[in-house]
Amino acid sequence: MIRLFLIATLLLLTACGSNERQPSEVVGEQASAPWPVPLGTVSLQRAQQTTEESRLDLGLVVFDPGVPSDESTHTERGIFPKIREVESQYMPVLLREALVASDNWGVVRVLPRDDETMELRITGKIIHSDGIDLVLHIVAIDASGRPWLDRIYHDQTHREDYPALAPEEDPFGDLYRQIANDLAGVKAQISSAQLARIRDVAVLRYAANLSPEAFSGFLAEDSKGELILRRLPSQDDPMMLRVQRIRNQEYLFIDTVDEQYVSLYEDMAPTYYLWRQYGRERAVHMEETQRRTAERDRYGSRGSYIAMEQTYNAFKNSKIQDQDLQELAGGFNNEVAPTVMEVSGRVFRLSGGLDTQLAEWREILRSIFALETGLPVLE
Repeated sequence: MIRLFLIATLLLLTACGSNERQPSEVVGEQASAPWPVPLGTVSLQRAQQTTEESRLDLGLVVFDPGVPSDESTHTERGIFPKIREVESQYMPVLLREALVASDNWGVVRVLPRDDETMELRITGKIIHSDGIDLVLHIVAIDASGRPWLDRIYHDQTHREDYPALAPEEDPFGDLYRQIANDLAGVKAQISSAQLARIRDVAVLRYAANLSPEAFSGFLAEDSKGELILRRLPSQDDPMMLRVQRIRNQEYLFIDTVDEQYVSLYEDMAPTYYLWRQYGRERAVHMEETQRRTAERDRYGSRGSYIAMEQTYNAFKNSKIQDQDLQELAGGFNNEVAPTVMEVSGRVFRLSGGLDTQLAEWREILRSIFALETGLPVLE
């Protein structure tokens, strides 16, 4: 009886904290903030007419998984770190699809790490994800340092979003379409001349990363901490031509990385869909457990044998579900293949994670630039 009582107490504590439909989540380890109201049906706003001058290239950085460092809170919040890690790579691809479909942008790439030299970069943090609710914190900043977007998005699914077979459209598609619409709305308020300056700043920031000694004088910081153009190099400047060639070599690798993220998305989509469907059922189960617990408190003695037996059975079913979810988690395959790249007549084989491969490739390109120009590179 003592053992049953302890199990019942544990379940009550777990059930009270593990099913959060409208919680206050900690964002960036700061004060908690409630989730916004869930989005309704959102239609993607597609560009009616765009020119090359009105487009910016976008970099979607792999999301922050939002896994608390305190492992003791993972079970309480229903967080599986392995799943969150995969979600952090999966969700940017879904957002990329919405941005590409809107036809408002130039090249849209998924990046393994932040890159301030991108014309417009988007970062995100997963606040909550359980199959019913998806909450993301999205930030967009252009190359000059000007913020475009800093908002928390919340979308909620319904039972009909999960038919027997996975649909072509993601159950949280409204969330990604809303982000795409918001970014397009900001761009619509920026003139073509301002967009051109953003592109120029992006190139010069990249050049300054290669060689601060040669390029730092072209940019300055204003009172807001944003970068402004002091002057532009001539179009036929040989140093800038080398910078553009090195940058194109980096883009070649990033495009290869982007293809790997898309491949990951395609490979894991069926398993991930099943995971979210199961996650939704688990969250609904926990809600029903809370309801039954409340009814038990109203109609039965808290310490009665029947009440404790019901609590124990609910606890046992919850543990069985946890074991099933762990097995599902093991079904994800996010191994990264080595990448072979060629530059200046030499072939390089990059291994490790995509983040590590990108860092290694950048160091190779910086070394080549330094050898060609005789200028020091930024360490």
